[in-house]
Amino acid sequence: MRSIRKIWYRETTKGKEKAMATHTRVLMIMVFVIGVAGCGGGDALPDNERLLNAFQQGRTGVWVSGHGTVAQLIGDVTIAGEAHQRVVVNVDDSLDLIVRHSVEASERVPFAQGDPVAFQGRYEWNGRGGVLGYTHHDPEQPGEGGWIRHDGTTYD
Repeated sequence: MRSIRKIWYRETTKGKEKAMATHTRVLMIMVFVIGVAGCGGGDALPDNERLLNAFQQGRTGVWVSGHGTVAQLIGDVTIAGEAHQRVVVNVDDSLDLIVRHSVEASERVPFAQGDPVAFQGRYEWNGRGGVLGYTHHDPEQPGEGGWIRHDGTTYD
């Protein structure tokens, strides 16, 4: 009788150890997956709230970030001796924004119509939606200046 109890105890203990090891592995995998998802597993899109508020309130000279879809490519324009790339970005149903990006202060962005894009820069209001400029790195500006994120690459 004693040997049956020892065998039963040993088998029960092994089962608990296996179960505990399995639970530990599952927990470690869950922690890893949550950590990867929360720490840059994908680029989070910036919120459009500040930009939409600036448009609705007619504010200008405001530093904003946001995201949208490239609706139209517009030809380059020269401003103060610098070439600027221009695109219309549909932010939402109420706002189409011209994004103006200096190709002399940063690289040209390979935009295509329908591309998702995120951005940060200085917003200038107008009744048609406004213009976003200063999308290049500038340590003298809030947040070190602006940027454009397109197809996994940040242009600043």
